[in-house]
Amino acid sequence: MPLYKGKDQKEERAYSCGCMIKHYPIGEGNDLLDWLIVRRGMDMEEKWQMQEHRHPDFEEYWFVLEGKGQIICGDEIYDVEPGDMVITPRGVPHRARGDMTFLCTMSKHNVWGQTLGHKMQYEATEAPYRDEPGLMPKVGEYMELPR
Repeated sequence: MPLYKGKDQKEERAYSCGCMIKHYPIGEGNDLLDWLIVRRGMDMEEKWQMQEHRHPDFEEYWFVLEGKGQIICGDEIYDVEPGDMVITPRGVPHRARGDMTFLCTMSKHNVWGQTLGHKMQYEATEAPYRDEPGLMPKVGEYMELPR
């Protein structure tokens, strides 16, 4: 069984959401599509505010590790703090804001038992609005990002 040390994982800015992310390598032999440690900061909000988006075929599970913030999911706004978990349902637009670090994960298999393969699906539901908008998807643009 592999061990992935947090100190060995490189933190990078994700262009689609603006967050700083440590992406842990997930192999083909398990059911997880992604395992991310996501860091948001109030200093990121103006320049790197998360673009509202949705995932048509899977749910995301966000578990807050540190800090406080809000997760906006559809018409609901959830104030979150360490120990809270929010499940963003399949197809529902969502985003996070605030000063927090959270674990984000999702499964390769959707609720219908279909295998999604090793691709992250992302559809923008809000226009790009920060520096380098050319790197961000436009409203309604759908992407599959290989992992």
